[in-house]
Amino acid sequence: MPEYADSSRTRDETPHERYERWSWIHETAAMTGWDFSALAGRLIADDPPWDFDEICLEAMAESTTCLDMGTGGGECLSELIDRLDEARPPGESTPTITATEGWEPNVPLATSALEDYGVTVTRYDSDHHPEMPFGDGEFDLVMNRHESYDIAEVARVLAPGGLFLTQQVDGTEAQEFRDYFGGGPGNLSQQLEPCLDGLERHGLTIEAARKWQGTMSFTDVEAVIEYLAYIPWDVPGFTVMPNLGVLGRLAESSDPIEVTQKRFLIVGRKP
Repeated sequence: MPEYADSSRTRDETPHERYERWSWIHETAAMTGWDFSALAGRLIADDPPWDFDEICLEAMAESTTCLDMGTGGGECLSELIDRLDEARPPGESTPTITATEGWEPNVPLATSALEDYGVTVTRYDSDHHPEMPFGDGEFDLVMNRHESYDIAEVARVLAPGGLFLTQQVDGTEAQEFRDYFGGGPGNLSQQLEPCLDGLERHGLTIEAARKWQGTMSFTDVEAVIEYLAYIPWDVPGFTVMPNLGVLGRLAESSDPIEVTQKRFLIVGRKP
């Protein structure tokens, strides 16, 4: 556990010292790639009943051209490629794999992690780029884990018969945080049903759709502050000062701090 998360220190702190420490945690927290290891043991999260890695691996084993959207630091994709030889039928070649990443600090990380695999990493995210930098029908598989997407563009770059696999965070996840620190009901359009409607409007056939709800549990309030720095869209504009009272009450409780986790899965195919 990092020194600043040692709850035994808090007993002798003045209110100003506590504020300074919590602010320092929030301001200096930085995540490399898509790596929550700094919260190991302090953030305990349930897993959905499906295994998105396995779903992707099976689809990759049958593909020839594959796109991984929002690859982060390339961690998950490199692990999938390492396992791909075992999953593919004997004698079949490895698919041509391309990746995108939208957060600038992650692009060099992903490029370095994936260059030995022959994977090209292109900077792209649907919130800032009107078009994907790929040709029509370029991929027979598009994978997307927790990344924004423009379904019109996904449909365009998919080849006929191509598969779109996505696992998404429901836009109303962790409502407890917004109840604590202020905010509305989350992004109601980022839910299974509206996303299914979007795929169908753009001509994709739904082969599977599931949603799930579980729990994220934080052992201390410092872990919550750090997490909200990593995932600022859960509580947009969160800072420590306006929330000192709520944070103090959470810190005084001996119970874990629990919030609702929500995921959904869609498998769509282009006719």
